[in-house]
Amino acid sequence: MPYNPGTYRLAVGDVVEISVFGFPETVAVTPVAPDGHLYYLFLDGIPASGKSPAEVARDIEQRIGAMFNHPTVSILPQAFSENRILILGKVVLPGAYALDSALTLRQSIARAGGLAQGIYRGTTVELASLKDSHVIRDGQKLPIDLYALIYRNDATQDIYMRPGDVVVIASGLGQEVFLMGAVGEQRASAYKDGMTLVELISGSSESGGGYRASARLRSVLIVRGALDQPEAFTVNLARILKGRDPDVMLMPGDIVYVPEKPFAFTRELTRAVVLSFVRTFVAEAGATLVDETIFRPLVPTELKDE
Repeated sequence: MPYNPGTYRLAVGDVVEISVFGFPETVAVTPVAPDGHLYYLFLDGIPASGKSPAEVARDIEQRIGAMFNHPTVSILPQAFSENRILILGKVVLPGAYALDSALTLRQSIARAGGLAQGIYRGTTVELASLKDSHVIRDGQKLPIDLYALIYRNDATQDIYMRPGDVVVIASGLGQEVFLMGAVGEQRASAYKDGMTLVELISGSSESGGGYRASARLRSVLIVRGALDQPEAFTVNLARILKGRDPDVMLMPGDIVYVPEKPFAFTRELTRAVVLSFVRTFVAEAGATLVDETIFRPLVPTELKDE
């Protein structure tokens, strides 16, 4: 459909050039985001989907009136969603891509350069969290499992893209898991999709991986959830290492504690682990110290040797 400035309405996936007349440094090319907004300069999201470029331009002029003297804003469409897709988030080359031939979801991610990587605590990690990523079509999230597509090669998830589709690759930054107790080094590690208990404890020689000889492997504790109301469960790492039990999948924020001595109650050990975590990691990060009265200090009760 030819572009008609008088009747055209912007849609999610459209790419526009925005500028303030007389200020070349304000020129920006940006897409209409999946939420239907444009993001420009220092402004909050500007409603754009369903509006004409002129209407959006007037909205921007009103918002920046205090910064510019009688500003004149120009919005020029550069690409239309009717034959394009958007790939946003943690890919190497996010942006709008022409849908000029049959293209699958996996191929579209590859066209954007693949998943972005970075250096975290000295280790190369993927910056994406595929379990939190999604595809938006006609304003709705599709039931697509990108983790299964990329890491399990599940071809049933490799859908063909349609004009206007938006692929959002979520960020995995800020997601960590914590290892404490009778281990080579108490540390925070970057969480990666599919990370397991054995992978975390094994670590690498540079990061002090492994556990001490005094570790009680059959009573490894995993603390999960908010620190004020943590959930905890124990796993038998010894059986996992021998192949008798399946490995345990970790989640962002998990605290893994390898004890040296057995404790009478998981609840007591959980409280001790949470308090130790706050002292070790929260204080180290410079955060406000948590009032220790929330987690009353206790001496875990030891079990008699079996």
